[in-house]
Amino acid sequence: MRPGNIHPDDDMYTGDLGHYERCGEQFGSFVKMAADLSGAGAPRILELPCGYGRVTRHLVRQFAPGQIDAADIMSPCIEFVRATFGVRAIQIVDPVNEFANIQDGAYDVAAMGSLITHLSEPNTRTVVEHFLRKLSPNGVAVITTHGQRSRDDLHARNWFEVSDLDRTTLLDAYAHRGHGFVNYSPAHTFEKKTVEEVGDAYGVSLTHKDWMTALIEELGYSLAKYTEGGWDNHQDVYFIRK
Repeated sequence: MRPGNIHPDDDMYTGDLGHYERCGEQFGSFVKMAADLSGAGAPRILELPCGYGRVTRHLVRQFAPGQIDAADIMSPCIEFVRATFGVRAIQIVDPVNEFANIQDGAYDVAAMGSLITHLSEPNTRTVVEHFLRKLSPNGVAVITTHGQRSRDDLHARNWFEVSDLDRTTLLDAYAHRGHGFVNYSPAHTFEKKTVEEVGDAYGVSLTHKDWMTALIEELGYSLAKYTEGGWDNHQDVYFIRK
């Protein structure tokens, strides 16, 4: 049975409450670090995607709910985090990779945990470009990717339920182009509810640090801090500023 404040459709909860809480708390610490780097005393925070609040529940323990805008493409997520955590919730509208209904230049911290871990190269470029536009002049973004440690996990085992062919595709693309993407297999179970809601643009990606760093610089930003495998022992963590 799920604890009462975890939504029944929250794909991030797989039965291990300790792991669920640790991941949310750890990412909350990244947001606090980004807030400190920004120098903002009462930072305005964007969390995108917020999902059903795995991280949001920890953010409201550190920051006033009124400072936090939680955004997602899925309306049930928006309704849940607004009602449960008291944050301002924003549903992303088409075109969903451009976040046009979120104010540019408004946020001291913009936090994106485990989104481009699921996107193709063109979608990743669009998402990162438009997401970074949300930063205030001194703002800091936190973005996570599947990098080298995730690559090693995939090489060693059937990670994220991808087929043998798709695993080869991902590993080759990571090695030769810096970014690879495959769709989830039809029989997958992890994040199944999310895929049903979002569609087949959502799958599994690998992103090399050099590829991500080049994109950040191309867009006119700089890397303030980086930790390989820093989130949940497999996702790379990038702190990015103008």
